[in-house]
Amino acid sequence: MVALMITMAMAGALSACGLGGDKGSSAGSSDHVTIAAIYPKTGLYAEYGKMFQQGFDLAKDQINKKGGIQGKRLDIDYYDTQSDAKQDAAVAPKIAADKSVIAVVGDYSSPASSAASHIFQQAGLVHYGFNNSSPVFTKSGDHVWTPQISDKTYQEVNAEAISKRAKKVSVVYLENDWGKESFQHFKDAADKQGVQIIYQSSYLPDSTDLTPILIPAKNAGPDAVVDIGYGPDGALVLNTLRDKLDYKGPFFGGQETKEFLSLTGANSQGTIITGTFSATGTKDPKAKAFVKSFEDRYHIVPGNFEVTAYQAIMDLAHAGEKTSPTRQGIQEALTKVKDFPLYQGQGGTFKFNAKNRRADVIQPILLQVDQGKFKQIEK
Repeated sequence: MVALMITMAMAGALSACGLGGDKGSSAGSSDHVTIAAIYPKTGLYAEYGKMFQQGFDLAKDQINKKGGIQGKRLDIDYYDTQSDAKQDAAVAPKIAADKSVIAVVGDYSSPASSAASHIFQQAGLVHYGFNNSSPVFTKSGDHVWTPQISDKTYQEVNAEAISKRAKKVSVVYLENDWGKESFQHFKDAADKQGVQIIYQSSYLPDSTDLTPILIPAKNAGPDAVVDIGYGPDGALVLNTLRDKLDYKGPFFGGQETKEFLSLTGANSQGTIITGTFSATGTKDPKAKAFVKSFEDRYHIVPGNFEVTAYQAIMDLAHAGEKTSPTRQGIQEALTKVKDFPLYQGQGGTFKFNAKNRRADVIQPILLQVDQGKFKQIEK
């Protein structure tokens, strides 16, 4: 209790520093309900926060245009955490104490999200980590859910795709919980696929010079270089390889963002990543409708991060319609409802695996950069 009180005090103090939340309306009104979003509006991962908010806002406006959730207007309160675990933990008590909040979405990184999960769990508040692929994310409690496929599934597909294009690889990966877990899943899958890892090294998320670890990665003579990381660091890895070390071989890594493409320019040509959504490749009618509405509003083509954010709000609204737009209703629906809308993978609908609180039906796809655009390719 003492620790919780201290944390709540920290949250109040930090509210003046951007953690107080950007509210869509005054709290406590009976004609609305609120979803809290913890996300990186600023900082190293601000690019993802921008994509998330675009997806969130589009979904919210479409829901409200159709009458809200059981007649209640939906608001989203935004909390800028910079996807930092300390900031997530600090702001979580403030969110949990707001009785208008029926669910929480976010954060970008699994380690940051996990820092807040136990507080939401104690408050009986669903934490919907729509972008959190870490296998341990949902182990915080039965109110912690994610429609995101696991790192294990991602890396199995990644290793299989690489095995068809390379037999010896150099691998670099982020030195955080997510990166280390993902690398181990990749290593296990690579062994089964007959892919030999001839060099490996981790790097810190805020690294600015990766030359010392990439020189031996190139000199090992790999058929391909694999980066297991995020978009900004993936761009640093790729640019270092191409511009400083004259590496011309295949590269697997980075993420499907405009930032990655703008940072790497021509260096990204041919880069392959795993994903769950292709705006040009999807055949699902509602996914196509989402793409059109997103392009009409923002004048850009959406990718994996925009669609997962959009789906998160749609999922929670669907849950509230099926039961009640309350904390208890959202939890009940996630446990029982079998027809949540699925915009990723093959489309259609999905239900959650009751044991791990994940959506197991989504299948990863491969995306390759061609002339500055991500295009779906065969596995």
